[in-house]
Amino acid sequence: MKVLLINPPMQVGDVPKFPSFGIAYIAQELKRCGYVVEILDIDAYRYSKTEVIQFIEKNDADFIGIGGLVTVYPYLHWLIPQLKRLRPATQIILGGPVASSLREKCFKEFAIDYEVIGEGEVTLIELLKELSANRIPRKVRGIGFRENGKIVFTEMRPLMSSLDGVPIFDDTLFPMEALLKNAEGAIQIHAQRGCPSNCTFCFNSFRVVGKDVRYRPVNNVLNEIEYLKHKYGHKLVLFAISGECIASNKEWLVNFCQEIINRKLDIKYRITSRVDTIDIERLTWLKKSGCIMMSFGLESGSAKMLKVMGKGTTVEQARRAVALARKYIPTIEASIILGYIGETKKTLRETVTFCKEIGVEPYLFCALPLPGTALYKMALKGNFIKNEDEYLMNLDQQVILKFSVNLTDMRDDKEAKKEIEAAINAIKKHYAWKKTMRLSTYSNIILRLKNRGLSKTLNELAPNLRKLFLPPNKRLN
Repeated sequence: MKVLLINPPMQVGDVPKFPSFGIAYIAQELKRCGYVVEILDIDAYRYSKTEVIQFIEKNDADFIGIGGLVTVYPYLHWLIPQLKRLRPATQIILGGPVASSLREKCFKEFAIDYEVIGEGEVTLIELLKELSANRIPRKVRGIGFRENGKIVFTEMRPLMSSLDGVPIFDDTLFPMEALLKNAEGAIQIHAQRGCPSNCTFCFNSFRVVGKDVRYRPVNNVLNEIEYLKHKYGHKLVLFAISGECIASNKEWLVNFCQEIINRKLDIKYRITSRVDTIDIERLTWLKKSGCIMMSFGLESGSAKMLKVMGKGTTVEQARRAVALARKYIPTIEASIILGYIGETKKTLRETVTFCKEIGVEPYLFCALPLPGTALYKMALKGNFIKNEDEYLMNLDQQVILKFSVNLTDMRDDKEAKKEIEAAINAIKKHYAWKKTMRLSTYSNIILRLKNRGLSKTLNELAPNLRKLFLPPNKRLN
């Protein structure tokens, strides 16, 4: 049996940096179970609609699976009608966060046959087994389907209790050379799933990977890192160890760091951490094993906004964590969300002041309610989103610093937009020169020179050098 897996483009105009690990894990599980798998990676290759149609016309898959974030929702309005027109007898299965977060709406809007809700590795295999035997899959947990004109959802499947069986990422499924170039030599390593936090802006706990924190075995993760390092060598500058709770499990983290040292991997990597789980012992091992970047989800410098966001942390905890971490890790980053529900001029000023005070590299975001989050429900209930259909159809056009919906207490949209943009500019301006001059920038340049050579390093640095030394009207972008 043949299965075609389609990865739609996540955002209009976006340059993809990392492969779709969801598609990768599904593809590898399908192959393990004997299915012939082909991937149509529209996101990575940025195929035109004409090229997509030509591919589908030549494909003879028995089943078509589609996955993606909620931002692929607008594209599905074009893609699925084309699939039904060109392959009317082929059953279509929708999965990923878009299906889990908009499960009822996707059935109403699209001519799909089945949905896979939550983690899909086990569910999809069971579903295909039933469909191949021409049985109605009523006993398969974690799916949705149509029966007698009604939409039926089965019992939710429990999360995978262990990640021991998660395979090493199959890089041959994706255009890795192009992706590594787009990501400036960085690659993600998915080491953990789940998060027990209740952040109102995150859909991580909503039918997708859940609140139960699960880790891949350390040796499994390091085998993947070792394989990728050996294969791509100088093209790999940084491993981004992905997982909201990587630093929370001290035993796992220390073991991970010790094994990096024991294997003499000599890698540079980045991790994320909550501000309430970091300590000297963790930081000491991270520094010894090659961690050069740490990212905290600070989100705001306002106690009021942290409470609304459900962070469960305080401004003072964030201040202490950053001060401690910078003694061990060269580069400290922080995500900051502006324009949240309840935001005021006062809370924006508090966040700007806080960002300048702690002196970390900020990743700035305008608050964006995504389906499946508490924030989205709040935005609908509070009538911040006036037209849900119109809002969803523009999700692929939203970028992290684009003011798209006024959630703040400043009811005049123009005023809110002006204040948020002023806060963004104030924070960015404060860091412009500091970022260029910080020691870790030069450490990174030295690392690039070592791994890539002078010519490639200069080509990669040229855009930033132009921005730094040329006036705005003479910059070439």
